[in-house]
Amino acid sequence: MPETSNIKTDDFQHTERSAAKSEKIVKNVPKRGRKTPTKKQTSITSGRLQAMLAAAIILCLGLIVSIIFILARDTTPPIIQKVSISDITEAGTTINWQTDEPATSQVTIRDSEWQTDDLSSSQGPIWAEVPTSTEPDETLVTNHYATLIGLKPNTRYQLVLISKDKGGNEARLEIELTTPTPTPASPPVVSVGAEVGKLAPDFTLTTLKGEQISLSQLRGKIIMVNFWQSSCSNCRDEMVYLQATYDSWSRDKLEVLAVSVGEKAAFVQSFIETQGFTLPVLLDPDQAVSGTYQISRFPTTFFINADGIIKEIKRGTFTTQSEIDNILKSL
Repeated sequence: MPETSNIKTDDFQHTERSAAKSEKIVKNVPKRGRKTPTKKQTSITSGRLQAMLAAAIILCLGLIVSIIFILARDTTPPIIQKVSISDITEAGTTINWQTDEPATSQVTIRDSEWQTDDLSSSQGPIWAEVPTSTEPDETLVTNHYATLIGLKPNTRYQLVLISKDKGGNEARLEIELTTPTPTPASPPVVSVGAEVGKLAPDFTLTTLKGEQISLSQLRGKIIMVNFWQSSCSNCRDEMVYLQATYDSWSRDKLEVLAVSVGEKAAFVQSFIETQGFTLPVLLDPDQAVSGTYQISRFPTTFFINADGIIKEIKRGTFTTQSEIDNILKSL
């Protein structure tokens, strides 16, 4: 019995030593598929994470700055105000306006061309660009002006005022302008006198038929005023050409007045009827009119245009009708 007990005890101890040895061997065998991370690999991974974090921070900062810039940027256009138009003529004008902040200046111009018959009148005018326009002034100011030239008289225009601030924000304001109709030029003031270029002195004389004729009532026609005397042979010879001229011209264009100076009506009447003349003969018995016209010799003929201006004076006798016609055609 004692021997059996010792054998069992030895077997048990041997078994324990074998199990412990096996466990030690198992612990020393590395597991397949796993690598123990090295110190170098750990350092590289940490650097990448830091770089990515820095890039993300920079990106966020840039985004924040962009948002702040967009929010802070002025997107409001300037306000155009206090518009005035001055010095309006049929060919140009001056425009003044103000803006609530410094801005550029420019005016574009459109001419009104009314629609054709196949368009409805309710559509209003059709605006078309015309060459006349101002060049943009890039100076930033608050008081603006532009002078327009080359416009057409009695024409409707659409003017567009344009101003841009330093941020490029643009403001536009449309206004309309109608140029006036040109005023007819007033005739120059001409002094009265019996000289070429002056206004012929007015007079009123009585004809052989008892009618009164005033020089001023014949305004609008060419007038020949011939001062003569029946005792003057050259005057009698010239009377033929005066009559021929009177007959060949329309009364709407020409009037011929033969003024007898210092003679009695009966004597003049006898001569005119004998010769068969029909042109108007006026009597200046007291030589008042001939004195005003400074008549120094007979015959003397004044050529007066439709405006009453003396254009030519002929002192002496006409020898042909063509001489008279040439002067009349030049007036």
